[in-house]
Amino acid sequence: MAVFHADLAARSVPRYTSYPTAAEFTETVGAAEHRAALDALRPRDRISLYLHIPYCHEICWYCGCNTGPVGRASRLDVYVEALVAEIGMVADRAKGSVSHVHFGGGSPNALSPAQFERVAAAVRNSFQILPDAEWAAELDPRHLDADFCRMLAANNVSRVSLGRRPSTSVFR
Repeated sequence: MAVFHADLAARSVPRYTSYPTAAEFTETVGAAEHRAALDALRPRDRISLYLHIPYCHEICWYCGCNTGPVGRASRLDVYVEALVAEIGMVADRAKGSVSHVHFGGGSPNALSPAQFERVAAAVRNSFQILPDAEWAAELDPRHLDADFCRMLAANNVSRVSLGRRPSTSVFR
């Protein structure tokens, strides 16, 4: 039986996918606090990585994410370069052992297979990844094919969530 919560409908609430929620972000945490938190991590500490891909091939009708259409393919090249550089900078400070890697967005399959593999390789080469680490990705089934799925499997992605619109096929 579904229960309607009128109090929730009457106010703005964070999306369930946001953690920590946007309401928890404040200006009291800046670059110095971020560096200190990363520096405090020790190899025995388990950490999770979230890699945000803020682009999609097209925007879903139900989308509430901070994303935009790819438009120019060169945008993705520039973004991947910056993301790989940031992975290196964070890994230089964060010495924990990675238990979860999550590609979200937008839609990570806005990246080409080669771009996705480059980011995944940067993670593997920069961090201590636990042998049983879970790799996951949010995907748009409208732009997903068997080659991309094989590439995901080759890069240890074992869990995906699929955005969907009515009458959409996963494979074309």
